[in-house]
Amino acid sequence: RYWMNLTPSDIMWNTSDTGWAKSAWGSVFAPWICGSCVFVHNMPQFKPEVAAETLSRYPITTFCTAPTAFRMLVQHDVSSYKFLSLKHCVTAGEALNPEIFAKWKIQTGMDIHEGYGQTETVSL
Repeated sequence: RYWMNLTPSDIMWNTSDTGWAKSAWGSVFAPWICGSCVFVHNMPQFKPEVAAETLSRYPITTFCTAPTAFRMLVQHDVSSYKFLSLKHCVTAGEALNPEIFAKWKIQTGMDIHEGYGQTETVSL
C-alpha cells in the first residue's frame, strides 16, 4: 500500500505478463491486501495506443507497467489523452532513465514511482 498507494477505492491496472512475479504482486496480492479492485485487459502484446486509450476510457486510478512500456507510451506522446481517474503510476524491472520520468511528467502531469527488487523483496 505504500509504494502502490492503494486504498479500497482504487482500481489497479498492472500490465505485467502472468509469467512474472510482478503479476502476482501487482495484480493479485497487493490489491487484494489493500481491498482494491483489479482491472484486467486482454492485451496479448503491449501497444501504447491501446494502453493510452484504456487509461483514458476506464476509471483506473493506479497504473503499473514495465519501464519499456513507459518508454513506448512517451514516444507515442500521451499528452493528447485525458486520464481523468489516474493518480498514481508505478514501474519495476530494469531502471527507467531520467528522460522518461521527465517526459511522462510533462505529458501527464504525474510522477512515476519506481520500485526495485520485486521478486526478492516484494515492496507493496
